[in-house]
Amino acid sequence: MIRPCAAPHEMFRPFPAAPASAELKLSDLDKVGDLGEGACGTVTKVRLRGGSSSAVFALKTAYYPDPNAEEEAEVLRRTSGSPHLVRCHAIFRGAAGEPAMLLELMDAGSLGRVLLARRRAGLPEPALAEVASRCLAGLAHLHSRGVAHLDFKPDNLLANSRGDVKIGDFSESRIFSRTPGERLEVSIAVGSTAYMSPERFAPDARAGPRGACAADVWGLGVTVLELFSGRRPILPDVQRPSWGMLMEAICHGEPPVVPESASSSLRGFVTACLQKDPRRRGTVAQLLAHPFVARRDAGASRRALREIILETM
Repeated sequence: MIRPCAAPHEMFRPFPAAPASAELKLSDLDKVGDLGEGACGTVTKVRLRGGSSSAVFALKTAYYPDPNAEEEAEVLRRTSGSPHLVRCHAIFRGAAGEPAMLLELMDAGSLGRVLLARRRAGLPEPALAEVASRCLAGLAHLHSRGVAHLDFKPDNLLANSRGDVKIGDFSESRIFSRTPGERLEVSIAVGSTAYMSPERFAPDARAGPRGACAADVWGLGVTVLELFSGRRPILPDVQRPSWGMLMEAICHGEPPVVPESASSSLRGFVTACLQKDPRRRGTVAQLLAHPFVARRDAGASRRALREIILETM
């Protein structure tokens, strides 16, 4: 049974300052290689000059000063300290004032890449339960710091060779509580369309703390279902569905169906996430107590997840 929990703004607590980086400069970093490029910036693999050859990092650099990039930098500052979020070691300024963030390097890439490497074979339930547990712990930390991720999907869950999975890419994240007790309305009409909940398709969709956190829970449900089935849950047979097609399916169709091969525990977990009415959706605290996560064999789940990550590297 799902029990009520504290609202996100009631869980908010002061956050520590970002790690000091006054003595570190962009010029202290040597580029090792390219990791990726997006609409707003690039990510490169770098090494600290004169440092250990094994001490490598990911450097995310914005193309130009941008309010969203500034928000992302602030999110990284206030959410530091969780083992379930990709760590930010330092934040710099480029020549034009654009932010650059020195991040923990996750050497196994994303869980989206893991699925592709497995030729779209989904994750077994023990490994998936471990992923869900870590994601929920990461979301609990984010939400307690007044932040909604708003772009939850397999490509933004990053893994390393130790078997860790962490939430990354906060470029669409929004801060809904900047001080304890504050309740701000933020835009939730952002992120990857296939993982958006129905209420996010409303024109200029906005939400307060509860609604913003509920949007993350829907994204988690779609992500868990994709990681289990190995295919996109919304319009899986359409190669490149348009925004309109996705909006019609998500807002006016039935929620995605969990395959019959899933256990009743997994089906219940996904169903709790994918309630179309955000007020009926399970909260992060409630889902952490769900049997799919709370009753897993933690040791076996960790081993199963690590084995899958290593076999795809």
